[in-house]
Amino acid sequence: MLTRTDFLSLVLPPTETYCVVGLKKDAKPKQIFVTSVEEINNYADALLHRGFDAYFALASFVNDSGRTNNNASHLNSFFLDLDCGLGKPYADQAEGVSALKEFIKKTGLPKPTAVVNSGRGVHVYWVVEQPIHKDEWRGLAEGLKALCTAQGLHADQAVTADTARILRIPDTLNFKDISDPQPVKILMSGSRVGIEALKDKFIFNDFHIPGKAPFQRSIDPTTLALLGNYQSRFKTILIKSLQDEGCAQIKYIYENQEEVEEPLWRAGLAVAHYCVDGAKGIHILSNKHPDYNANTTTRKAAQTKGPYTCETFKKLSPAACVGCTQRVSSPIQIGREIIEPTEDEKVIESVEPVTKELRTYTIPKYPFPFFRGNVGGIFKKADPDIETDKDELIFPYDFYVVKRLYDPEDGECILMRLHLPKDGVRDFIMPLHDVLSKDKFISTISKHGVTALGKKQERLMMYTTRWVEELQAVGKAEIARKQFGWLSDDSAFIVGEKEIRPDTVEYSPPSAATLPLVPAFGTKGDYHEWRDTINHYRHPGMELRAFAFFQGFGGPLLKFVGGGMLNGFLLNLISREGGTGKSTLLQAINSIYGNPDALMMSYKDTHNFRLQRFGILQNITETIDELTNMKPEMMSDLVYDITSGKGKGRMSSKANVERVNTTSWKLPVVSTSNKSIRDALLSIKSFPEPELLRILEGTLSIDTTMDAVQSKRHFGRLGSNYGHAIVPFMQHVMSNLPATIDFINQVNEKIDRAAGITSNERFWSAGLAMDLAGGMIAKQLGLHDIPIQPVFDHAVELVQNTRKSNKESMFDSEDFLGAFLQRHFHEILVINGEVDKRTSLETGPIREPRGPLTARYEPDTKLLFIAVRTYREECNKYQMSFDGSLEPYLKAKAYQGTKKKRMFAGTVASTSQNVYAMVFDATKLGFFDEGILLNAPPAEPFDMD
Repeated sequence: MLTRTDFLSLVLPPTETYCVVGLKKDAKPKQIFVTSVEEINNYADALLHRGFDAYFALASFVNDSGRTNNNASHLNSFFLDLDCGLGKPYADQAEGVSALKEFIKKTGLPKPTAVVNSGRGVHVYWVVEQPIHKDEWRGLAEGLKALCTAQGLHADQAVTADTARILRIPDTLNFKDISDPQPVKILMSGSRVGIEALKDKFIFNDFHIPGKAPFQRSIDPTTLALLGNYQSRFKTILIKSLQDEGCAQIKYIYENQEEVEEPLWRAGLAVAHYCVDGAKGIHILSNKHPDYNANTTTRKAAQTKGPYTCETFKKLSPAACVGCTQRVSSPIQIGREIIEPTEDEKVIESVEPVTKELRTYTIPKYPFPFFRGNVGGIFKKADPDIETDKDELIFPYDFYVVKRLYDPEDGECILMRLHLPKDGVRDFIMPLHDVLSKDKFISTISKHGVTALGKKQERLMMYTTRWVEELQAVGKAEIARKQFGWLSDDSAFIVGEKEIRPDTVEYSPPSAATLPLVPAFGTKGDYHEWRDTINHYRHPGMELRAFAFFQGFGGPLLKFVGGGMLNGFLLNLISREGGTGKSTLLQAINSIYGNPDALMMSYKDTHNFRLQRFGILQNITETIDELTNMKPEMMSDLVYDITSGKGKGRMSSKANVERVNTTSWKLPVVSTSNKSIRDALLSIKSFPEPELLRILEGTLSIDTTMDAVQSKRHFGRLGSNYGHAIVPFMQHVMSNLPATIDFINQVNEKIDRAAGITSNERFWSAGLAMDLAGGMIAKQLGLHDIPIQPVFDHAVELVQNTRKSNKESMFDSEDFLGAFLQRHFHEILVINGEVDKRTSLETGPIREPRGPLTARYEPDTKLLFIAVRTYREECNKYQMSFDGSLEPYLKAKAYQGTKKKRMFAGTVASTSQNVYAMVFDATKLGFFDEGILLNAPPAEPFDMD
């Protein structure tokens, strides 16, 4: 008998990427990609030791991005899954194996390469001689699926043609019943099979295109999805035919068995053989012939390649088809019926589109008169009181109501789930008032991918209403949370679907606003792997990185700093060179809560999107990568957005009243950029102190403790190990909330004293307090091993350096006038103000301006005139207060007010036009140097050459 290693080496394609999956009730699925059979063996043993059901994917994969059909590469086998046990198609494994033997005998398929006892069912493998590309394999596997349906072998239809399918690993245990785990073991093994031997038996006739090999035909996705939902029953075909409501050819063959010609009889056999009751049907159609032999009949039926088409029957016996009113392509379709599943619930797996993680979904039983098809889709049962009514397909894919919710703003809502074959699972929320409005209902479901026309729209509305009625009968609506973070009474903290309380973690229903982000807050991998990754920040030289990482724990604490008087804080990490790991640092912060990449924002996100995200997160630290290309004006808006704590006010669309604004927050944001936000603000403002006091910036240097390859390998682990830290952290905070608040305030006082924090530096004070308190609490809990004192000292130094840089960089009101004159130096006219006493004429200019005239200086009167309009425009441009900029000169009695002045007086351009000008006594302007103006060379004319 094969060993596990031999089995895996036989079944899997050689030398590619493989996937191992571990599933356990009430535990997150574990999925890992490996590159050898030996690694599969090792992980199988590890999963078995931890009580997980161990699976392997039958395909090899292009890379480790996900176990999806798109990422699948090649397969080396065809396989079946026969479910056995109470309520299953087969009562036990013996019955399943017996059915398999009969199936192989009837179809002439070669013996399987391996048969595995899956613990409760049976797995069957035909291993081919060479790996097959997934696209070709899928077409062939559909042929095997059709063959099973035609022969009545009840193999799980969802398994047979699934390129990303997983099956149990031999020599492990099936833990479905934890009290009675069953061994998974190889029952028999055989040889590889030739691909042509399989092609010759699989069914492709219904999809054949003349001139092409049948398995190369591309079947439309809807047909593929529905193949396993239907079967044909020969009894139905025969009864309808004998009542002249079916096929005249079948009627003729049945009534004339003694004399029917062999080709026409064979055509009838081909129809009966591929019906679910074909084993009986072929003999009913043959046993009246004088030379009837049961074995011969069975053999001839098995030799047919599929049900004959109407065109073939017409060629064999044209007269019988005259006047036929059936709209079918083969008589087998007359007996078609829908297969109802044998289980009330169906458990399936799908890759979550946001995080690319494998998730398990339980599809519930649909409410009567609707039912789920054997492999999916919504069907409506025929009304027994209406003779002509038939079971009806409403929608080809799984679509159902998950639960009722109560939204404080939208009222009663329902959470709906849609399974699409290529796009995966989509959840969306619909208010109940939209369910009852046909236009709104159709608009909402179509927006998410549900299509229906005509009466099917009404059927879907009826189907959804039935779901609501059933759910209302069995339980209360759950309260949907519109924000993550703290509840209003601080009794719980919401993270994704988790409602974290001091002693428990409960389910928290999402709202329409939070639903898209819920998948990002999952838990994956191993806590110890995550902790080991994070602890890299304990090394000397990592203090700024550690300080930034602590912001992740500090976010939930911000509302308690200083009595909650501040709403936000921004820490920006600057790196003008690559390889500093600034984006990796943001991933590390996000990994506290969930998926490192899915939670990160970008500078490309719109202003309204950012406000919405801040409001949803509420108290969860947000990260924004690469502000480098953001315009300075947008950076200024971002600073105010973060620290304002509230989104835009809006009017209600239904009445002339204000809409309730639930977009509020108290959170820190950590961002990265290649340039300083301070420099960007100073490029548009002379005095951006209000913004600069709301942010801290630190410059990251190259990490010299590991090279790029080592860093990628080390921090790359965050992508598969995250979301473990927030629950123990928040449970500790809530269990000790009064003491935690006192501790935060003690840290606040200590940091204020150490950094010399002043009253207008309250944002820095709050940012450092929540940061360091969060880091300290997390270390006390053992969530990291980063030394606190070096980070504390670095934070103090960061504040002191920032304070110094801000002071050196900003203009104050006393500097603004001097800077203005510098910027407009060549726009100053120098000319005496008094007339020549000898000639009584105005004197000519000492120095003429170049370009527009902005200021006039008169050496003889020592008066400086500045055009009010130009100066006011510049104040507005640099966001400097006009009156504030003049206040120092009022105190010094240098500013004498405004007056109308002929600025060009004494020049060839002299006009009688007066403009408003500010008047200054230049002798009282401390920065003013007359000699520079008098001795400056005249401005050179612009050289066109």
